[in-house]
Amino acid sequence: MSSTIRTFGVDSSDMYWQQRKDEGRICERRLHRFLCNLIDEIAPKEGGKVLDCGMGAGHVFAACRRKHETYGVEISSEAIQMYEFPTDNVRQADLNDGIPDFAVRFDVIVCSMVLHWLDEPRGFLEQAKKVLSESGRLIVVIPNITYYRFRLAYLFGKFPPISLSHKNFQVPAEVEQMFQEAGLMVARRMTPRKSLRAKLLPTLFSADIVYLLKPL
Repeated sequence: MSSTIRTFGVDSSDMYWQQRKDEGRICERRLHRFLCNLIDEIAPKEGGKVLDCGMGAGHVFAACRRKHETYGVEISSEAIQMYEFPTDNVRQADLNDGIPDFAVRFDVIVCSMVLHWLDEPRGFLEQAKKVLSESGRLIVVIPNITYYRFRLAYLFGKFPPISLSHKNFQVPAEVEQMFQEAGLMVARRMTPRKSLRAKLLPTLFSADIVYLLKPL
C-alpha cells in the first residue's frame, strides 16, 4: 500500500487539460451526445440560447452552436486552444468568481462535471437560476461517488478510481438537497447509460448522473 498522502483538487486547470490531452482523454463521449440530444429536446427550436458552463474539450458547445445561439465559459486557456470553432461567445473565467455577464437570459444552462470543482456550488446554482429565461432549464451532471463499483472497492479496502480533481465530494442525496436549497426542483434524474438497471437505479448503477432542473 502506498504511503503517499492522497490529495484532492487541481492546482492548475491548464496542467490538468494538458495532461488529459497527453493521455488522449479529450475525445467525445456518450455523455456529450446525450447532453446534446437533451438540449435539443428542451431548447426552443428557433432562437434558443444555451450557456455551457465549464466547456472542457468543447464537444457540447461545438454541437450546440449548429442549432442554437450558444455561449460558453471555460477557465483553462489550454482547453480553449483546442477549440476548432469560433470563440466569440466564449469567456475565459473562473466560475468560482461567478458567471460572466453575457447580458442574455438563457433557455438552457449546462453544468457538466463542474460542481465538484467549485468552492461554493450552491452559490453557483443560485446565480444560474437568476440568468435563466422564464421557461429556462438547468442541466447538471455529477460524478456519482456512490456508483456500485466504487462501493465494492471500499468494501474490499481499496480507494476507488474517483478523480482526484474533485474539490468537494457530495453523494446524490446531498446534491439533490442542495438543489432544493438553491430554489431548484429535479424535473428528471437520468443516466447516459443504456442499461435498464442504470435507468431504473442511476444512483447505484451509473457512474454519471444527469439532472434536469427547473426553478421552484
